[in-house]
Amino acid sequence: MKPLTLILVPLLLLSQLSHSTAQEQKYKVLIAQITGVQQLAKQSRFIQACKKQNAENLSLDEIKKRDKEWRYSKSDNIVKQSMSTSAVGAFLKNIISKNNDKYNEAFLTDAQGANIAAYPLTSDYWQGDEEKFTASFNTGQGQVFIGDIEFDESTQTNAVQVSVPVNYGEKTIGVLIIGVKVDHIVAEKLK
Repeated sequence: MKPLTLILVPLLLLSQLSHSTAQEQKYKVLIAQITGVQQLAKQSRFIQACKKQNAENLSLDEIKKRDKEWRYSKSDNIVKQSMSTSAVGAFLKNIISKNNDKYNEAFLTDAQGANIAAYPLTSDYWQGDEEKFTASFNTGQGQVFIGDIEFDESTQTNAVQVSVPVNYGEKTIGVLIIGVKVDHIVAEKLK
C-alpha cells in the first residue's frame, strides 16, 4: 500500500463514523479492528444473505412477533436454531471460534435490524430499535458505529460492539456487528 493510501483509508473510515468526538476517539484506538470488521462485511455471503432476507419483506409486526417469541421462548425455536446453523451462521460461529482471543460475538442483520445470523445467540431477535443498528444503518446511508465498552461476564473480558454497514452498491442493506475484545489498557483509552 502506498503512503498516500495509508493516510486516505483512515480518513475515509473516519468520514463514515457517526460524527461525535467520542466516536472519533474510539475509532482512533480501534482502527485495525474496525478495518477488519469492514473487510468481513464486504463478503458476498453477507451481501447475499441480506439481499435474501430483505426480499422477504417481513412486516414490522412479524419481526416484533419473532422478537417476542425469541425473548420468551423457553426452548430454541426454529428461528433461533437457524442463526448459527445456516451457512452464514456457521461462518460467524467459525470466525468467533477461531478468533476467540479477539472477538466475543458476531451477528448480521437485515435492513430493518432483524437478525439473519448470530453467534452466540443475541438476547433478542430485533436490533432495529437499538443504537448499534440505527446509527450504523443510518437510514440506508451506512456508517461505522462503536458502542460503549462493556464487561462480558461470560468471557470475563471487556468488549465493544463495532457495527459496520453491509453495502450493495451505494446502498446499505444490513449491518454486521462484531464484539471486539479489548485489554485493560485499551479499555482505559475508550472510557
